[in-house]
Amino acid sequence: MSKNCTQKVSLALLALALSVGTAKAETSIWGADLPVPAIPGYTFPESESTLLGWVNGNSAADMANVYLHGWGLWTALNTPSGQSVYGIANAPVYLTWVTRQELVAMAQLGSAAKLKSVGPRKLRMGEVTQLSKFGIHSMQAKPKLKAAKAGAPSPDFDTMETVTYDPVSGHTIQDRGYFKLSTIKAVYDAKQPEIEAFPVNSVVVKPVYKVITKDKLYQNRYYVMAAWPGTPDVTPAIQANGFPEQSWNAGCVYVDTQNSGTSQASGVDASCSGPTAASTYGLGDFVNFKLNAENAALFDLGNKQKLVAGDTLLLMAMHVSSREMTEWTWQTFFWTPNPKAPPLPSSTAIAAAMPSQLTGPAAHYAGSFAYSMVTPNQPINGGQSVGQPVVGYNPYLESGFPASTFGITRPIVDGANSWTGTVGVQTNCMTCHALAAVAFTSTANPTYGTDFYIGRDDPYFNGTVQTEFLWSIADVVATQQSKANKAKSK
Repeated sequence: MSKNCTQKVSLALLALALSVGTAKAETSIWGADLPVPAIPGYTFPESESTLLGWVNGNSAADMANVYLHGWGLWTALNTPSGQSVYGIANAPVYLTWVTRQELVAMAQLGSAAKLKSVGPRKLRMGEVTQLSKFGIHSMQAKPKLKAAKAGAPSPDFDTMETVTYDPVSGHTIQDRGYFKLSTIKAVYDAKQPEIEAFPVNSVVVKPVYKVITKDKLYQNRYYVMAAWPGTPDVTPAIQANGFPEQSWNAGCVYVDTQNSGTSQASGVDASCSGPTAASTYGLGDFVNFKLNAENAALFDLGNKQKLVAGDTLLLMAMHVSSREMTEWTWQTFFWTPNPKAPPLPSSTAIAAAMPSQLTGPAAHYAGSFAYSMVTPNQPINGGQSVGQPVVGYNPYLESGFPASTFGITRPIVDGANSWTGTVGVQTNCMTCHALAAVAFTSTANPTYGTDFYIGRDDPYFNGTVQTEFLWSIADVVATQQSKANKAKSK
């Protein structure tokens, strides 16, 4: 790659500590196409044969290629789009994409044009859906970490999410009617086991944010968060309660809201006693969006709280999936104090694969990957749940799951040994999303799972329509189904 090209990519990514200015013309509701950054060894869409060659090879070099591919996707998602959305000029690509709420509204109204006539786009966020489905609330008041002393800082545990779809996957859902119960029921009536596959260049992401508001600040300046300690040993307490943020107890990190730039910090305040240079980060160490009077009303938290000028969104995590493989690729990213030495479920090997072209705040994140359910990899159908587990999850999305969340668990057998994942920190994105389906019989029960092998022809899917590894489709349609059933019973 030429020196000039490298400089352009780096400068673009440095701009990701995005300031909010006067909005230009709003982008199309479908958003920007996913770019292909000039990273040696990265291609999008990559061929399934190449991806499976790496997964099946499973050498250190093969896995480095897998990690590079995921980092390439992350780089592309965070590339400035040149478009304006929600009053944010030159927003990162992923932020321009159509949201789940917009696609639901389009399915009801009939077109994007009719939705646009309703008013300006708003980024509607809310509780993390995959948690709230099981009574785990990511935005309600929670117990605080035990303060080290009177007047000590107390972390904010609230997180919120949205789901966005690139133009390819968004159009696929809208054009094929995948957010309509009637469409999925027609697939079931036709005795088809699953909906038609998405195009190979489809990408779906789930960003997770924390919101800094004035009332949350310590000493009117510092935003306080719990630090992720890494994957814990599973205890009876974790079996019963999961491992949510308020249980992490690894200490605190601080965000200096008066520093819009970066810091030299890479540590954690283990005692949560107060900000230090080693544990205090700038807003520029995060992908962040600071709101102003012109656009604060375009951000909706889904509750009665109104955001105002000066409030800031911090991107804390993101699930990323692409349809380059039949079982999709699965990578997830989370903010970390020291991206060169991230805690589990990331690793120094994953960190070492980060390309030099990824710079700026987006480089302050760690990754976790699940390009197979188990290793050695198994075929799509006819495989066995044998070998070693492939654990891939996000601390901000799955760690809070207790054992009661999972309606299905299966052992992974390795010779005379057997391992069974039971809680959120023992999950695999591919396994869990493989289970996404809509039930059409009383005996079918689509549910979350931990980590194990499951084929597409497994009896688990009897009486269902598989929704192409996308729980968002299953959830939207199941909600319509529930409403229809309640209406019938009246």
